[in-house]
Parts: sequence; C-alpha cells; structure tokens
Amino acid sequence: MDAILSITNERVVPVLEQWGAVDTVLVLRFGGDRYDPSFFISYDVCFRDDIPQVDQREKDLSFVVSFETTLDGQKDRFLVDDVPVRLEYKSIPEIDGFIADAFSHERTATVMHDTYGFFRIVHGQELLVRSEWLQKTREELKKLPDHFWDRQVWFHRARMDHSLADLSSAAFAGEELFFQLSLAAFLQNLSSLLFAINRQFEPSGRSLRPALQDLAVQPEEFGTRLEYLLNSDGPVNRKRKREIAQLIARSVLRLQ
Repeated sequence: MDAILSITNERVVPVLEQWGAVDTVLVLRFGGDRYDPSFFISYDVCFRDDIPQVDQREKDLSFVVSFETTLDGQKDRFLVDDVPVRLEYKSIPEIDGFIADAFSHERTATVMHDTYGFFRIVHGQELLVRSEWLQKTREELKKLPDHFWDRQVWFHRARMDHSLADLSSAAFAGEELFFQLSLAAFLQNLSSLLFAINRQFEPSGRSLRPALQDLAVQPEEFGTRLEYLLNSDGPVNRKRKREIAQLIARSVLRLQ
C-alpha cells in the first residue's frame, strides 16, 4: 500500500467504522501519482439499514475540505490533504438482489447495463469487514452461470447493433453531433459485449483500453481497427469510420 493511500485510509476509515450500518469498506486507487489529473481514491461503503444523512456525514468528516454530495446522496466527494476522495454508498440488499437475478432463469431477471459494480467488489481492497458477506459474495461472483453471461451478450449485442445503425445514419446525413454520440455509444456497447463474451467484469472507463487489449477473445484486427475509430485528427472520415465499425461488429458476431 502506498503512503498516500495509507494516510488517507487512516483518516477516513475510522469515521466509517463509527457508522453502525456499515458492513464492508473496500478501496480502489485510480491514476498514477497525486499529480495525475485522473488520480483519486474511491471507497465502496457497503451498508445495511440506513447510513447517516448528508449533514451528519459532513459533520463526521469535519477534517475534509470541498465536501459535496450527489443529488441522490449516494456519493460524497471531498479532499483530504489535497487528495481527491470519493465515498460510494452501496446497499447490500440491492447488491444481493442483482446477484440473485444473475443466477435466476426467469425471463424477467434484470439484465445489467454493465458489470463494473461486480468488478469493484472483486478487486477492491478490504479495509473493514464485519461479516461473512464479502467472502460469500466474492465466491458467488466466481460461479455466475452461463445463462447470466448469455443474457449479457444478447443485451449488449442488441445495443451495439442499434448504435451501429445510428452511426450509419449519422454518417450519411452528415450530422456531426449525432455521429459522435453514436460512435461513443457503439464503443461502449462493443466494450461491454466483449467483456461478456470473455466472461469478465468490466473495469472503469479509465482502465478500459488496456483491459480490452488483454482480453483472450478479440475480433480480428481489433487493435488496429479500434485505433482508427479513436483517431480524431487523422484523415479517416465519417463514412470510413462507419465501415470500420461494421467490420468490427461482423467480426464480433463470429466470436459467438
């Protein structure tokens, strides 16, 4: 554990320990050093019942500066000695519900828009564990059934096809904003589909590119074609990007 993370943990975790509803605290570190613009420390605060309200949380964290919270109160952001910190509050009953749906054969079972939440549970470093919930949950996530992944593949394939159709329409109509939005949607849905095909949970957006490159199962010429789609300064025009996106999509379908 690096010094910045260790010092921040020593300030933040004792506060979280005071909240009786908190069962588990996990931490993930993003970015390089503290001068990296993308650097921050993120805590998953997994709880049962009710955590303190925003005013009480801010009072308990009196040593921080620039405290702010999201409109739904499920994420706090602040600075600890100039270190950006986020607290994300995760309801254990909700997480358990998602996992129950993952094992369910019912057609009404929830299809997840992404599996990043599961990624955080698996890869987060344990700082506070008050029950067997974390160990039990991690074991369940290792054993997700094929029908869960099949549902994810079906869902993201449909979304990829839809965004590809939008991309084609925007390319021929010359609608630049719609084209960029459709390209972003295509890349997101494509990424989610590839992780589902590989039976892996999705990492954060900041880690997505190297994680995609490390996948065992990839479309043909994926690295080169992805670079073409990401290139905003070169000579690749909209219609050519649409053609490359179609090639990637067709190649993905052959993986299944």
